[in-house]
Amino acid sequence: MKKKSLPLNKTPSSPDTPGLRIRAARNEANLTIRELAALSGLTPETISMMENGVHPPSLKSLKKISACLVQPIHYLGCYENLPEGTFGERLKKARLYHGLTKEEAATKLGVDSKSITSWETDRVEPSNKHLSKVDLFLRINE
Repeated sequence: MKKKSLPLNKTPSSPDTPGLRIRAARNEANLTIRELAALSGLTPETISMMENGVHPPSLKSLKKISACLVQPIHYLGCYENLPEGTFGERLKKARLYHGLTKEEAATKLGVDSKSITSWETDRVEPSNKHLSKVDLFLRINE
């Protein structure tokens, strides 16, 4: 697979994509792709594709990489750049910032994962019964 070169205005010192942040954190930890792969349980090819922007990292992969590189998931995933225009966007941003899957967020909030999906897509808003827990959960965005 042919390697993509970094655009001239995108340097590892100012990474603004998950791939560039993973690469910068890996280099800062003095790890090769193969070493990070061995530590994380991912393949070197997967890490290379993430770093080169070919394949965005899943939350599951980011959790593994985050633990190995001692970097917060929200930083590696660039979650601070997610939109916050609607309730659903704010909820999704908070969930990812916490590094939680929909199922994990549902357990934490005492609802089922379908509720999380409905809330994140702005189809439904939480009932008053769940609003206080959701409000605390959303404060991560502030």
